[in-house]
Amino acid sequence: MEDLEKNKKRFNIKHLLIIILILLIIIAVIMSVKEISFKKEYKPPTALADKLPRYRLINMDNTGITADKDNDGINDQKDILLGALKQLEKPARNIFLDENEVNYYPGGDPPEDLAISTDIIARAFMEAGFDLRELVYEDIKENFNEYPLKKIWGQTVCDPDIDYRRIQNLEVFFKRNAKQMDVIFNVSDSSLEQWLPGDIVFFDMDRDGYTDNVGIISDSTTRDGIPKVIYNYIDPGYTVEKNILKDNIITGHYRFSD
Repeated sequence: MEDLEKNKKRFNIKHLLIIILILLIIIAVIMSVKEISFKKEYKPPTALADKLPRYRLINMDNTGITADKDNDGINDQKDILLGALKQLEKPARNIFLDENEVNYYPGGDPPEDLAISTDIIARAFMEAGFDLRELVYEDIKENFNEYPLKKIWGQTVCDPDIDYRRIQNLEVFFKRNAKQMDVIFNVSDSSLEQWLPGDIVFFDMDRDGYTDNVGIISDSTTRDGIPKVIYNYIDPGYTVEKNILKDNIITGHYRFSD
């Protein structure tokens, strides 16, 4: 009787082992056919890659621009770009978002945490050694009738603390004192030389026929290669670097350092 029980147990264990072996073989075949792996596969973060900036492969030291106003060893065009990029580190809030804020400051420049579009230009130019406040004042003083001071604001004399911060005056100043570049931006036929980082670009953002924004071309681009612009406008309300060349009306494009 004991031998019968022992044989029965041996029989059950043998069959169980056979069944386990068959199951292992089946699992191995399935994994081989479907290429199943228990190793963790790495998937690149494509969403993050889309957000990362792309930088234009332009040697700003080899653009043919040699002028160096502040004698710091950096050409003016590159200095202007660097001055604009610095303003992205602590973006200034747009002054017009606060109805109680008066847009007039003794000495001209608002507090560092406040700005309008023209302040971005003046602060970037200061990095290159250009005092835009003084430059605009001198040009208006010598050519008063070329500027719309009397027509728009009823001024009969210059006011250096506000004149250079008015976008209509800056338009005239750059037309008179800078190299005029293309205003038609063609994505498929644009050359890096025509849209160089550090260039000044004026915009009609609300498409009413009047210039209402000005910015500086950056050295970063969209993934399509479109240069971004550094500017400060009521939308989004602070200094920003965005793609606005393609979808907005360009009313002026200038290169001062050339």
